[in-house]
Amino acid sequence: MRGWPPILILLLSIAGGIAVAVPGGDPPPAVQRLRWMGHWKGEGLREQLVLEVLDEFRFLHPEIEVQFAFAADVLPERSQAAAAEGIVRMVRTGQIDWDVVWLDPLVYRMVAGTLGDWEWGRKHLVDFNDVPGFAATHKPLLTEGPDAHRHTGGVFPGPYIEGYCYAAWYNRAVAERVGIVVREEGMAAKDLLDYVRAVDAYNRTAAEPVAAFVDHYRSGATGRLAWSLLCSECPECGTHAPASAAAIERVAALFAELARCRPFGGFSDRTSKPDAARALLDGRALFLFDATWRYNELARLDPVKLHQLGLAQMPGFDGPSMAIGGYMTTWAVMKNAPGREAGIHLLEFWSRPCIAERWVRYTKCPAGLRGDLYDPGFGDDIFASYQGRLARTCNCLLPDPLVFASSWGDETGAVDRERIARLDRVLHGEETLSDEAWEMRTVGR
Repeated sequence: MRGWPPILILLLSIAGGIAVAVPGGDPPPAVQRLRWMGHWKGEGLREQLVLEVLDEFRFLHPEIEVQFAFAADVLPERSQAAAAEGIVRMVRTGQIDWDVVWLDPLVYRMVAGTLGDWEWGRKHLVDFNDVPGFAATHKPLLTEGPDAHRHTGGVFPGPYIEGYCYAAWYNRAVAERVGIVVREEGMAAKDLLDYVRAVDAYNRTAAEPVAAFVDHYRSGATGRLAWSLLCSECPECGTHAPASAAAIERVAALFAELARCRPFGGFSDRTSKPDAARALLDGRALFLFDATWRYNELARLDPVKLHQLGLAQMPGFDGPSMAIGGYMTTWAVMKNAPGREAGIHLLEFWSRPCIAERWVRYTKCPAGLRGDLYDPGFGDDIFASYQGRLARTCNCLLPDPLVFASSWGDETGAVDRERIARLDRVLHGEETLSDEAWEMRTVGR
């Protein structure tokens, strides 16, 4: 190209993507390499959103060479435990294999447990508290106050893209078959018990019995139900105070009544996650207590039968006055990563209002980002409108301490896990409550 007019060189470089230096102009930017471990593979529109952002980021940042792979494709298994093991290995060896890693509060806790250091994030992760303007991209409740980033040792590891609320997913066709109308707002403990008794009565003569509840291995559904009931009895559970003995006794008594109706029918606590979802979709179960994040999985399994499902607020003793859920991070940037700066740019790219709006539309879940302009109550989409109903009727959003704890030695006010395990065995008919005092303890935050 020597001797060619500069304007011709510039036009050729733009048309062909050739990185050339124009005489008298700035040199082309050096190519940076970014290794990004993705998440949400196989989750329908969640996966699509990740791939869309990947394409957009590559187009707008040609100076960054993005080497991308989903966690499910590079980890020994798709689990938080496997993600935590990979981070621990990088911390201990100093060999950074991924600049941007999959990290939610449970991964953070598992790494802390292995390293024996709750403050590990300050030493090994980029703290976005120190990135100018990053906090302003988030809803104030996530960035202000003493509890901000408490699940990650005070470190702001990345965008709180994902929000979730817990719900009583139910099959409307099954409800009609057994002769009940599920209260979608203000479900009380008595309502739930009546529904379970109606299923039990139906099964005595039905050619094809149904289960009142379906669950899957390690889902935490029993604990989720217990925590919802407990918080409705003593809302101070969500503000660092232990539950009262009377409230705990009331939860146990209700579970004993539910157990008499064998609510899980033929389903065991070893049912696989897809099988549990199929049972609900196929009309072989009435309720599944799970988070709104199940929407994308259910939609992928059967988009037609998905529309037979409804969502109701988690029950409380006298009707719920709050919602249980929260917000969590998805990715973090390793502090000593070669692609640290490119990783910061990527997570800033994720933290825009247009991403918040797309997230809510694609997932039917809230986002922790500002700019969530999509009204989840708009139209007749029952899955999106669920979170709108919660916003209108609930006093507050309590975190789920049975999933994420503030440290690896702190259960954040949750009912003791051993007692929850016993309640689970009671509901599955594997254990009965004795006449002795039912003692459950809570651990303060």
